[in-house]
Amino acid sequence: MKGFVKFILVSVVASVVAGCATNQAYVPKVPSTVQAKLNDYFAQPGNKAFVLAVDPGGDYAFGYDYGKATVKEALEVATVKCDASRETSNVLAKPYIYAINDDVVYESVIRNDQK
Repeated sequence: MKGFVKFILVSVVASVVAGCATNQAYVPKVPSTVQAKLNDYFAQPGNKAFVLAVDPGGDYAFGYDYGKATVKEALEVATVKCDASRETSNVLAKPYIYAINDDVVYESVIRNDQK
């Protein structure tokens, strides 16, 4: 019996250690209520950017901008808007770029940040 308990204990510890050592990044799910704003964003012309912050509990903040002379300018404005929304909504999560122009880069940006 002692051998069986020892085996189970070692198995559990090994599983926990292996789970902690994984290189899987946590990618927050995009709240369904953001979808309407994303639809509006993707319908807009020109240089554009969408920035999103999602707390583990599901609270979120975002900012987007479009029609700027450069993507950099759109990204700067979108980030300022997201930060203002984070402050008023008490969202503590770090903001990440969701999209640049029509390219969704959310997961890759998060995975690169968490390496």
